[in-house]
Amino acid sequence: MLVLISPFSKSFDDIWLTYFVPTDLEKYIKPWVIVDIPLQSKIVTWIILDIIKETNIDHNKLKSIIWIKFKTPLLHDYQIKILKWIAKYYFVTIHSSASKFFPKNLKEKIEKQKFDLVSKKDLNYVFNYSKNLSPEQSIAYKEIIWTTKNTLFYWVTWSGKTEVYINLVKKYLELWKQSLVLVPEIILTNQIFERFQTIFWKDVIIINSSISEATKTKNWIDIYTNNAKIIIWTRSALFYPYTDLWLIIIDEEHDLSYKSETSPRIDAREVAVEISKYTDCKLILASWTPCIKNMYKAIKWEFEIVNLLKEFTK
Repeated sequence: MLVLISPFSKSFDDIWLTYFVPTDLEKYIKPWVIVDIPLQSKIVTWIILDIIKETNIDHNKLKSIIWIKFKTPLLHDYQIKILKWIAKYYFVTIHSSASKFFPKNLKEKIEKQKFDLVSKKDLNYVFNYSKNLSPEQSIAYKEIIWTTKNTLFYWVTWSGKTEVYINLVKKYLELWKQSLVLVPEIILTNQIFERFQTIFWKDVIIINSSISEATKTKNWIDIYTNNAKIIIWTRSALFYPYTDLWLIIIDEEHDLSYKSETSPRIDAREVAVEISKYTDCKLILASWTPCIKNMYKAIKWEFEIVNLLKEFTK
């Protein structure tokens, strides 16, 4: 067996090498497994990018992997597909795409052999809410649940769209599934987070640029192990390793902050559509002024249109 491997360090370099896999290690070999290899006069930690059948390199000149450092792949199968899609669609290297998927602190822990996939505590969620949906909100909620398509959720100001979000998340929490709510800006993150935390209690996860790298790694582990069920975040949340994701809500989907200004210049809405293809999760793109591209898709029946056009009155 032959594999392509690449550095797993503080930054991904645009480089990969071919190594031979000893027979006794073959059963552990999968893409995105961490291995130790000989390189020049050192033993270094690299990551398997792919398994290959053939190479033009003389087999006698190939070095062998020494050991499997971490047997669990760091990316789920759907993430590997998304990573490759990003590289192809946005014309960037695999390494540039991969850099989106890992907190810096996580890579450093793996390098120092201080990483394990164990959540430090069980997260608890309680639905503490007695407010009923209005007739219009209830209709919108049911239409979103019933449709098999991704949804373009068109709402007007003061219509109570957050109540619909809350009840959707509640439904999937009762099934013990993961839900992700994306918001465009940190200030909106805090507003929605406070609302969700009041209703579902303190273990709702929020991740933004203000939290530490160590906390990002902790949250990464909680999401990977399916310990975290409700996540509220900005666009980079899409790259975390969801194990059982059933719902993605993109609030204010028209907002320009869903497009990255640095390479790779991804559009979170496009990435979310791809994730929904590979995971079959329900995707809701919500806005009072939908972007033209998504409105066109709705007109072409690629998205289901759900309206909430009446202001909510107590």
